[in-house]
Amino acid sequence: MKKIALLACLFVSTSLVSFAQMKKGIVTYDMNFSSDNPEMAMISSMMAGSKMTMYFTAGKSRADVSMGMMGTMSTISDQKSKKSVSLVDMMGTKYATETVLEETPAKPEDQTVEITTETKEILGYVCTKALISSPESGVMTVWFTKDIQAFTNGQNYYNSSIPGFPLSMNISTNGITIDMIASKVEKKVNKKMFSTAIPEGYEIKTAEELKEMGGGM
Repeated sequence: MKKIALLACLFVSTSLVSFAQMKKGIVTYDMNFSSDNPEMAMISSMMAGSKMTMYFTAGKSRADVSMGMMGTMSTISDQKSKKSVSLVDMMGTKYATETVLEETPAKPEDQTVEITTETKEILGYVCTKALISSPESGVMTVWFTKDIQAFTNGQNYYNSSIPGFPLSMNISTNGITIDMIASKVEKKVNKKMFSTAIPEGYEIKTAEELKEMGGGM
């Protein structure tokens, strides 16, 4: 009887560790854009039905953002090659840029992070509320879980100051509010998703040119 109890404890313990150390998979977010500014609200309406899909494995990640009628954006990061590639397909125009991936992302000096004691469940994961404040962006609300550990370097929607993986984010930037909440979590991912090869048909631009065009995420 003691052996059975011990085996049961080991099984439960192993299952919990496995769940807590999820380091590869796919998380899909529903995205909602809104604005009080009539002009920006019109742009927001064109982005109805937007989604972001985050693929991750050890040392690699890819974020695909589909912005309704506006187009798509992808960012692929590879720690081993120290490379980050952005692919932008907007209104029929395709361009790409390559940048050097920083091993340790720089943290804005004027940014403060408050980890609260408030929790809620999202897709079965217990999430903790965090508030990220800065003079430029105001307050960003993040709900993160420690049960998913993803490589997020080079992914602009993720903040290295948060001690976990976000399943919900509320961001206000450039007069638009973006609400993101995870709608699906998958534990398998195809390695082909992390290729940093630039597809045919994309014009290569520098990071500076991409910023001037407003193509940064």
